[in-house]
Parts: sequence; structure tokens; C-alpha cells
Amino acid sequence: MNVPPQLVIAAIVLVFAVVGYFIWDRRYRGQEGGSFKPTGEVFKDPTSGKMTRVFEDPTTGRRQYRDEP
Repeated sequence: MNVPPQLVIAAIVLVFAVVGYFIWDRRYRGQEGGSFKPTGEVFKDPTSGKMTRVFEDPTTGRRQYRDEP
């Protein structure tokens, strides 16, 4: 079976996009365990236009970005 190279490239890009959305980009999702505390950092998210607060887990240094209510 002869598959066009454009179709193969499109399939690879689609797989990476789906994997990236569900696995790698967890910063905009709900709390993932840990003891996240709000920081003083608040900014306007350029992609959504919403005000966003930074939360940090002091034990690990991990950060989360959550919409401000």
C-alpha cells in the first residue's frame, strides 16, 4: 500500500498534539496533588485573556496556573 508522505506527517503531528494536550500540558488543569499555595503572581493570560494566578508547591517547587474567580 502506497501512503502519501503528507498523510504520514499529518498523522504524526496529530498524535503529538493529542499526547501533548492530555499528558504534557497539565498546568491549566485542576490540582494534581501536593500542597499548592497561591503566590502573589497574577497576570493576564495572553491566549485566553483571563486573569491567572500562580500557585506553587513549596516542597517541590512545582507551579500551577489557575484562572482567577
